[in-house]
Amino acid sequence: MGLLIILGVLLPIVGLILAYREPPGLFGAPELTFERVWPLLLKSLALSSLVSCFSLLIGTWFAWCETRMAYSGRRILAFLSILALATPSYLIATIVREQFAPAGFFGNMLGLDGTFTGFWPSVLVLTVACTPYVHLLAAAALRRCPIAEEDAARSLGASPARVLKTVIAPRLRSTWSFALVLVGLYVVSDFGAVAILDCEVLTWELYKARDGREAVALAFGLLLVVLPLLAAVRLLKSHRFEDRTQVHRRVDRKPLPVTVLTLTWFLHGMVIGLGVILPFVSLFGWIQGGLENQVEFSPVLTPGLTTLFIAGLSAIAVVIASALVAYLAHIVRPRTAAWIENAVYVTSSLPGILVAVGILKLVVGLKRQASHDLWPWLDALGLFLLVGYIMRFLSQGYAAIFPGIERLDQSQIEAARSLGSTRARSFRRVVLPALKPSLLAAYALLFLSIAKELPITLMLIPLGHTTLSYRIFDGQQEGSLPDVGLAGMTLLLMAFILQILITRWSRDDGV
Repeated sequence: MGLLIILGVLLPIVGLILAYREPPGLFGAPELTFERVWPLLLKSLALSSLVSCFSLLIGTWFAWCETRMAYSGRRILAFLSILALATPSYLIATIVREQFAPAGFFGNMLGLDGTFTGFWPSVLVLTVACTPYVHLLAAAALRRCPIAEEDAARSLGASPARVLKTVIAPRLRSTWSFALVLVGLYVVSDFGAVAILDCEVLTWELYKARDGREAVALAFGLLLVVLPLLAAVRLLKSHRFEDRTQVHRRVDRKPLPVTVLTLTWFLHGMVIGLGVILPFVSLFGWIQGGLENQVEFSPVLTPGLTTLFIAGLSAIAVVIASALVAYLAHIVRPRTAAWIENAVYVTSSLPGILVAVGILKLVVGLKRQASHDLWPWLDALGLFLLVGYIMRFLSQGYAAIFPGIERLDQSQIEAARSLGSTRARSFRRVVLPALKPSLLAAYALLFLSIAKELPITLMLIPLGHTTLSYRIFDGQQEGSLPDVGLAGMTLLLMAFILQILITRWSRDDGV
């Protein structure tokens, strides 16, 4: 089953190859040259590297503070920092660009005289958007780390840096590798934020592409940017640390020094301010402006319920698919596992719009070969949309679940079986509790990512249905900020409720 999922993940690339082989249009695009693509390739790599490093450092620190340290506002700051996941990067980019413009609130306050666009604003926006991914994954990994070993190392006189190097880092290496490639793929495939901020990278050029063949050629250029990311993952995982310890006792939290606490509050303020508060205030202002001008709002109840249903069901499907693939990668030889991981990551490096185009081209090609009334039924059931989500977000679920599967203690499972426990009972009583932090992190990541996904939803959702991200896009296209505000606020509220549920479900982990 896992092998079939891997083969399915590569289907959009087959569709893109079919699209590239189609004859060019009447007015072909300018030929892609090395001189034109090379600077964009380097800039894409630089953007991905910087955002990955910043997100890895900040997200890991947030996770460490949440699970190991004691300071005022710890729970609410961690909660709100992860809530930034719900805000689409293109919406953050739009709001930041407007607020830091010369006539915007921060632009006027700071005396800025130019547009807040380009490379460094893109680094800032994407770091804010990606840090919660690392935070969520690293926190789940830290909850599984053996607290007793940390306490023993400290009792023997080990400094905090020594504890981090000898006890924590080996157990986080796998999580760091997956978080690094996850953030890197997010940045490489980001389509909206870089276009809004006029950052000239490969996806920016893709945004301007006038020909399907040109877009597909640029898509394969994006795959070249992924190669250094995969090399970094191989390097981090080259010394795999085998650890099966399962710990379920509470942590003896340490207070943060004043200077470190100030820096921590500042970093939380940056992520929460730009990723949650500023969007919330802007969205609320747009809604208030609509009410004052007696604007007739587009309904959000039906799109909200559709989003809840589609994101909830699709996230479960991707979690199951990711778990199957992660288990397959765990039981095969390391060389085969490396190929499986590469296949998972390849499709995720493509922007959602190209994943959707690849699926559509493949479906059209299959229709020509075998015309059947089954295709409209599959489309109406949302099967193509579900397949698109699985292919686009499989890497996120895999990155969250594989470290947990890697740490499963097979001796406990075998002991349960030797005592007469069935496979199903052993899975429910031994495997699921051990995987609970990873599964919850994966579900939260996937639900929020699917809820705010735009290109795949626009192109593959069945006719007559809309989601909140669809409504946000419509509002932006029509210039109706009140509609954008209401749909965006509903999406944030949905994420807020999900975070409350995830937090309650995680209480049994002892953190």
